[in-house]
Amino acid sequence: MLGEDSKKQEDGLLQAREIRRLHLNADLVTLSACDTGAGRLRGEEGIASLERSFLFAGARSVLATLWTASDAYTRSLVEHFYRHLAAGEDEGAALREAKLDLIKEFRSEAVPYYWAGFYLVGDASGPIPSLGR
Repeated sequence: MLGEDSKKQEDGLLQAREIRRLHLNADLVTLSACDTGAGRLRGEEGIASLERSFLFAGARSVLATLWTASDAYTRSLVEHFYRHLAAGEDEGAALREAKLDLIKEFRSEAVPYYWAGFYLVGDASGPIPSLGR
């Protein structure tokens, strides 16, 4: 439940430490909010981020962002990304094609700052079985 629950002392916020304790069987987690791949450096552990927490929880791959993204470009990118996934492309190819689609759609207004921060981490080399043809 994502909501306050005073009986369980739950604040309604899903935090990285709580995500790590989940038991996910997910091919892909999409984090389209800003800075979802950014985090603090934790010594030898590396970067502590939401994206990493979902990998620890069992996600095969995660689509995340390294910096603030534009809402309009994010919406278009994610729509194109899922269309390519539904056509049976692997995640890496689907993200690449979605970025190329943005360039075609927005032409000279497709400034990379607004969408290039999206990246995949994990195993993005195969199609998602439940989305494929």
